[in-house]
Amino acid sequence: MNDTTPELQEYFSKMDRPVPGESLTEDPNTAQPYTATTEFSVPQEAIDYIFDQMTDEQNYSSIIDSLIEGTTVMELTRLILFSGFNEGKFNPDLLLVLIEPTAYLIMGLAERAGVEYTIMADDEEDMFGATVGNLEIKEPSEEGQAILDRVEEAELPEPPTESLMARPPPPPTEQPSLMQRT
Repeated sequence: MNDTTPELQEYFSKMDRPVPGESLTEDPNTAQPYTATTEFSVPQEAIDYIFDQMTDEQNYSSIIDSLIEGTTVMELTRLILFSGFNEGKFNPDLLLVLIEPTAYLIMGLAERAGVEYTIMADDEEDMFGATVGNLEIKEPSEEGQAILDRVEEAELPEPPTESLMARPPPPPTEQPSLMQRT
C-alpha cells in the first residue's frame, strides 16, 4: 500500500538530490568548497564578515530592495547563511549559531533605512529544519543588542530612492540596430 499523497510524491520528484554514492565518483583533487576546512570557526569573526558583506553598497541596496518587495527577514537570513556555507565560509554548526545575529543585522539595517519588514511568514515555520513553536517576541540577547547597536553606529550607504516601478534607463544607442544591417 502506498502511504504517500500525490502532493508529497510531486515534492519528492522535484528534489534535485545526488544519487547515493555520487560523491565517491568526484575527483578528490577538485573538492567542493563546503567539504574543505571552513574560513571561519569563531562566531564573532563570521558575524563581522557577514556585517561587512551586508553593508557593502551593492549588497545593502539589494537587501533593502528585497525587504521592500516583501521578502521576509528569515528568507534573507537563510539565503545569506546557506550561500556562506556553500562557499566554505562556515560549517553547519556555525550556520545555526549565526541565524539570530544575521536576522538582527537585517532588521537593524531595515530599521535604519526606514523600511517595514516581516520577520517570518506563517508558512516558514520549518525553514531551517526545525519546527518553531509559539513565537514570542522578546528583548534581544546581549549579543543581539550589541549587533543592533553596531548597526546604529555604522555609516551606511543611502537606501535607493528610485521607485522600484520606475522605467529602466534606455540602453545606449552606440551600436547600430541589427535591422539596419545590409
